[in-house]
Amino acid sequence: MSKNRKKFQIANPQDQLDKFKIDKYKIGENGVSFYDIRDMKPVFAFDYLSIKFSNLCYNSNSLKVEDYLGFLTALKTNSQFTYNELRTKKNYRFHPIDFDSDNVSINRKDFKKVLSFKPDEIKDEELPTLYQFDLHYHQKARACGFLYKGIFYLVWFDRNHIIYPGNR
Repeated sequence: MSKNRKKFQIANPQDQLDKFKIDKYKIGENGVSFYDIRDMKPVFAFDYLSIKFSNLCYNSNSLKVEDYLGFLTALKTNSQFTYNELRTKKNYRFHPIDFDSDNVSINRKDFKKVLSFKPDEIKDEELPTLYQFDLHYHQKARACGFLYKGIFYLVWFDRNHIIYPGNR
């Protein structure tokens, strides 16, 4: 390798997560507040990806190669910013999903089905906050998931803006 070339280094997510005990998400367990992780950059996890062939799933029949490439490019781009930067920059549309809003087409039970094989045993107050963010390769493409101790657990791929159909 040439002496003039800089060595490419991949950031170690553990560096920013050392202040929290890192373990997998458990239903009903409290993570940390958004305030405590606002200056962290996203680390993405795939444990709760919805793969049930619905319109919001990562294996939906309507998704094409460019959707997956757009998704991966967006994860790479969004991981360069802190959670607070994503929240405050309007074009990233990073915000919680309000299940009580008339504009939202999903409900808590839909979310519970992704988290557990026994969704009826999960109380509403045990649910983590569901967030969405823009994927930037297509105007109506969003990813949805939840935060737990600085990790963003991906859940749904909202390719056609199904969750907030009125807010395109």
